[in-house]
Amino acid sequence: MSSSSTEPAGRRGFLSVDRGGLVRLAVAVAFAVAAMASPHVGSTSAQFTDSTDVSLTFTVTPTPEPPAPEPPAPEPPTP
Repeated sequence: MSSSSTEPAGRRGFLSVDRGGLVRLAVAVAFAVAAMASPHVGSTSAQFTDSTDVSLTFTVTPTPEPPAPEPPAPEPPTP
């Protein structure tokens, strides 16, 4: 039997296989279990029983008038 550096050295273990594939398989199994268990688990809902009245008042102050322009300075008399 010939030996090559490209051949695997021995038998690979189960967890040394494609880990991405194992993760996808585990996620798919978890979704399947959740889908099968969901009809057996009661649903929950929130009931809002408190009521609160909130008063909100907007007050707008009037815009101040711009200051009146100063009158032009009188021209000096001509001699």
